[in-house]
Amino acid sequence: MSEEDKDDKLLKKISLFSALTDEQFAAVKQKMRVVNLKKNTTIFDTETIAERFFVLTSGQVKLYRISQGGMEKIVQIIRAGETFASAVIFMESKTYPVCADALRTSRILSFDNQHYLNILRESHETCFRMLAHMSQQLRWQLTEIDQLSLQSAPSRLVNFLLENMKSSGDNMGVTRLDAPKRIIASRLTIQPETFSRLLNKLSSLELITVEGQSIKINDVEALTKFYTISSK
Repeated sequence: MSEEDKDDKLLKKISLFSALTDEQFAAVKQKMRVVNLKKNTTIFDTETIAERFFVLTSGQVKLYRISQGGMEKIVQIIRAGETFASAVIFMESKTYPVCADALRTSRILSFDNQHYLNILRESHETCFRMLAHMSQQLRWQLTEIDQLSLQSAPSRLVNFLLENMKSSGDNMGVTRLDAPKRIIASRLTIQPETFSRLLNKLSSLELITVEGQSIKINDVEALTKFYTISSK
């Protein structure tokens, strides 16, 4: 399978593109750019004019904001097969609301916002499908906000470990951290030292075993119970 065929197959799994007709899909691709990035390359920052949105085909990207005090807060970690900066298509803001850097060597597909909007204007049905996509994203974001704002630090970490294990489909209870611990800590709104201390606590309780970037959940039921208690 050619690289282009792989890209098409990936894109058609994403709501922003699956809602398009074949003709519209071909039109969107006319202004698509393929960008290969080295690790730690900045893709855009909050001063960059928001003219394009992106799909990550390989590698890993972090979205983050810098506070007035110079502290970095991870907003989202983008993995292969995911879109980012797609909300700017419909925003009036002229610049991106976050910064984006490649955490690893990455390959992205870049699309022109205005060109995409022009195609949407040609079909009300396509626009309604886009609204459904945005509603799904909003629902997911609201759930995540609840988790980050209403749960304690221990429960956020435990929930992350359990969800990560489920998504990886590992029957042995092993989950691998696919980003540095400081990045994951920031994403969970936990200080790095607190993150390490919580991992050590869970290890001392023999609920997990930490080996580098791999974490084995020794007792899923007990860890779930710990999560339930920590959430109260």
